[in-house]
Amino acid sequence: MGGHRLHRSNVWAVRAGVLSIAAILLVSARSALGVPAFARKYGTSCLTCHTIYPKLNPFGEAFRRNGYRFPGVDSDFVKQETVPLGQDAYKKEFPNSVWPGTLPGSVPLALGFNGQAVVHPNRNSGGAAADNGARVNLNDLIAEGHIWAGGSFDDQITFFGELTFASGTAEIEHVGVYFNDLVGAPHDLNLAVGKITPTLSTFAPHSSYLVDMATPPLLVTALYGATSDSWNVDDAYSGVEINGTINGRLDYAVGGNAGANVEVRSPGDFYAHVGYKLGGLRLDGEKGSSVPDASKPWAEKSLTLQTFYYRSGSRFSASDNTVLDDTASTFGGGVRAQWNSLEFDTGAYQERHDRAQPGGGVVTALVQYNELSYVVYPWLVPAVRVEYIKLSPSGGSAVTDLRAFAGVAALVRPNIKLSLVAQVEKANGAPPGGWGAASGLAAPSTPTASVGPEVEAITLGLAFAF
Repeated sequence: MGGHRLHRSNVWAVRAGVLSIAAILLVSARSALGVPAFARKYGTSCLTCHTIYPKLNPFGEAFRRNGYRFPGVDSDFVKQETVPLGQDAYKKEFPNSVWPGTLPGSVPLALGFNGQAVVHPNRNSGGAAADNGARVNLNDLIAEGHIWAGGSFDDQITFFGELTFASGTAEIEHVGVYFNDLVGAPHDLNLAVGKITPTLSTFAPHSSYLVDMATPPLLVTALYGATSDSWNVDDAYSGVEINGTINGRLDYAVGGNAGANVEVRSPGDFYAHVGYKLGGLRLDGEKGSSVPDASKPWAEKSLTLQTFYYRSGSRFSASDNTVLDDTASTFGGGVRAQWNSLEFDTGAYQERHDRAQPGGGVVTALVQYNELSYVVYPWLVPAVRVEYIKLSPSGGSAVTDLRAFAGVAALVRPNIKLSLVAQVEKANGAPPGGWGAASGLAAPSTPTASVGPEVEAITLGLAFAF
């Protein structure tokens, strides 16, 4: 493993840079946020990696991309006591002995909760109708509970998982084991195994201040009335992925998974992604790379370009109780431009489904999104966002949905987040299943009618973790 480590001088340069950032952050924030298991492991605030949870700063993106490890030699930064599973001398005896590992000194778990209070200024809006005409809805003030697990088996093998509780049910959102630095230079080639979200972007899936997923989810078969789980590009599926970062500037991923099906089938889904970053912190955070001002770990000048392809084959139950096989081909890409505290994210993807409707028929779907944000203070970020969706079914008329969000995310304490977001929406027509499966609230009176623009909801979100 020593052949994959940085030279000692570079290790100390990285260590000094990372610890200087952490020290500055700890002056103003000592509680954990995001996944506090990592904060306990490294003895630092999660503001080392996050701006306002779950949004990651450039160092946090490098930590995630490196398999949830610090740049350099991860164990050099661990402050938590570990329990050795064997001695280092066993490495010399391999394969006649088991390669040693470690366990954290305490259980590597964290808890979190989130929910929202919703106000509908317009009682006649689609959002109000979805809440049974209530002007104010407090039913989801605490809507979800989470158990996170994150840690390492050694300097090269790590793990991360999330179990979510909501509405009396429990679901494994994500669980993966990451085998890092398999060959070549550090971060060149890694392997991820488990129920994982496909890497289709250079950045984390939750890279938004205003909505849950940075890339708007689109469950096309559900939009046409499917009664079983629908495939979409944002979901986590059981599979394997090879990924890496080359020379700190280019990242890639290639993977395959089981997809979404009403029954067990041979894996038929595969995807590929590539991205390139100009300027700013290196994608792997290595070789002394740092942001210009350690007191503003989010602020850099950079431009990142990315693209992906995803081919999915899914079997689902249609609204007429038939079972259909649908093949979807998806192309997409995006750009992130950052100028110090100002960040602009934009992207689009197009899906072509060969049998997403009852009775068959091609459906082409287009999704486009933009988000502009500015870090006013480390604890306060206003942002605006626009999302556009267009569905074009063969033998039918195209329908569109346009949503605009404006709001602010804030930290009351480092581990307590509040957000205030207003959603305005306009829809021209609607698919048979309504816009709900695409996170829309607009509800035209007929499939061909138009509605809006109207204020669907003003949402006060609450999230905390410990």
